[in-house]
Amino acid sequence: MRRVLMLVNPVFSARRRRSIPAIRALLEASGIQVQLEDTGIDGATARLARRAAEAYDAAETSSIASQSNDPGQSSAVAQATGRIDAIFVCGGDGTVFDVLQGAAGSSIPIGILPFGTGNVLVQNLNLPRSPLAAARALLDATPIPVPLGSIQHGSQSWYFAMSAGTGGHAAMMRAAYRYHKHRTGRLAYFAAGFEILATHPLQTFGLSLTTVTGETRTRQASELIALRVPQLNLWRTGGSLTRPVLRVASVAGASRLRLARAAFDSLALASGERGHSDPATAAAIYEDAVSLTITPAPGSPPLPLQADGEIITTITAAQPVTIAITDTHVTLLANRTRLP
Repeated sequence: MRRVLMLVNPVFSARRRRSIPAIRALLEASGIQVQLEDTGIDGATARLARRAAEAYDAAETSSIASQSNDPGQSSAVAQATGRIDAIFVCGGDGTVFDVLQGAAGSSIPIGILPFGTGNVLVQNLNLPRSPLAAARALLDATPIPVPLGSIQHGSQSWYFAMSAGTGGHAAMMRAAYRYHKHRTGRLAYFAAGFEILATHPLQTFGLSLTTVTGETRTRQASELIALRVPQLNLWRTGGSLTRPVLRVASVAGASRLRLARAAFDSLALASGERGHSDPATAAAIYEDAVSLTITPAPGSPPLPLQADGEIITTITAAQPVTIAITDTHVTLLANRTRLP
């Protein structure tokens, strides 16, 4: 790497941002030029990532063409175009989600420096939780191609790398903003979780799912999350970042007791890895799928939809949502020797 674009989410507190000068100094001491950009304007993160990704891919194409004539031209092409060799994201899973909207389909390497609340992708890439330690690790990280999930809602579409879903967990993520999650961290999720458990009305929706074997399954459910990661904090989901599949966990019906059992089983009994799938006996149903559609009942309140920990839209009966695995990839930097 000769030059990196370091995208910084400005919403984080001054205390969290104190390590950014040290990270920049570390990279520059390693001979890397750093272009630092704040991502405060709506849509700026995706635009900056798209610009860097397009320049990277164009330089790669030119480099391949030049190498066919002169193998020594590769670095000269990169220097002439002034390309960015990697994007480093100073933020959480939500900031990475914004980067994906601009970098999906590009081969530009993306490194994550954990400044967020959950930092689930960092966990699954086996990078340190300290931003400065993560920067050191990224200097020797391995690029891995990661298939992305997609969300289609009317004329809108998004990519995601971690998870997407609706139900109580999405309501909790929405409530966490009221508890100032960017300042209070995980405490906001605990407070929001207790609030949702005590007051959130369970709402069923229609679920139609296509498994990896091509079977179509339908049911009424009150909770659904489509996962692309094998670990989500303490939860071992049975998913995979590198396989083109959605690991889907759903809770049938509208039983608060069943939902509580599903949460306990996932955290304490590793039910996601074991993959219970019998609706009659399992609190949560685990399935490997390629696509699914969520349709709320007519006249029911809109359902919040989360992607990579951020609420992106609401779902109604008139406008259901489809979630699918795609053949569009991004390249994430990981500690390959310990990749789950």
